[in-house]
Amino acid sequence: MSAAGHTALPENAIRGKCMSNDILLTGPPRSGTTLSCHLLNKLPDTVALHEPMKVRELAELRDHAEICRAIARFCGEQRTSILEEGKAKSKQVNGVVPENYFGDEPVRGGLRSGIVSHGEIVVDRELSPDFALVIKHIAGFTAIIEEAVNHFPVYALVRNPLAILASWNSIDRDFRRGHARGAERLDAQLTARLTAIKNTPDRQLALLGWFFEQAHRHLPQQSIIHYEAVVEQGGAALAVMRPSAAALHEPLENFNTNPLYNREAILRLGDRLLQSDGAYWQSYSRESVEFLLAEFTAGVAS
Repeated sequence: MSAAGHTALPENAIRGKCMSNDILLTGPPRSGTTLSCHLLNKLPDTVALHEPMKVRELAELRDHAEICRAIARFCGEQRTSILEEGKAKSKQVNGVVPENYFGDEPVRGGLRSGIVSHGEIVVDRELSPDFALVIKHIAGFTAIIEEAVNHFPVYALVRNPLAILASWNSIDRDFRRGHARGAERLDAQLTARLTAIKNTPDRQLALLGWFFEQAHRHLPQQSIIHYEAVVEQGGAALAVMRPSAAALHEPLENFNTNPLYNREAILRLGDRLLQSDGAYWQSYSRESVEFLLAEFTAGVAS
């Protein structure tokens, strides 16, 4: 029901306990999670929030189990706000979750900057009391995924590892330097591992491998969704999360060879990637990276 209806909340939501329709979404940075939230918000009885929580505050809690309880309480609070006031906390642009976190044009030092800001999205459609609430955090939720799967349905987006590296190197964020501060606050072993690597490209590969490793170690294969399938199917690949997504037929563009990416740098990274070992090879073949690398090569030659 809409905000004006003041729908009664389920008892477990009022008490801050986990609901089966409180869903967590994660994945490597630049794997399509923002796009997926944008698409999920087109579905009936579904609200998707883009990084609404402060990971720094979660890191102050005792352990990952306590963090999961805090997430459950947050979900209950947002359900109340959505059903009674028609709004929810989220990173947003003009009151909605956009398709992309970053702008289309380089700004600082030839790098793209984020276009979203913390705020609220407007939810002005009819919802049932137990609507699906999807919350996306990439670094934070990946760091606690081993515990989170005991409390929530958890899904991860993945994308061709070369495309992820290409995107990392086009944006003004820690990922470009081979760090994920939100994850490192919650995983001391990851911090030590990355700090010990002095070479930035190798640190990027280690970080990328960690994201894929966490997903493959703790999630069933059907809960790992490929960006390429989401784009090719117009969003319908998200039906593993929400069956109603099977009806999506959005016109989507695959940005794996985005012209904003630095082609020469990507060719160097591609060679390094192909020589590496990492959990990303559980989702993508070396042939898929070689094919994408050939497309980048063709772009440089032209």
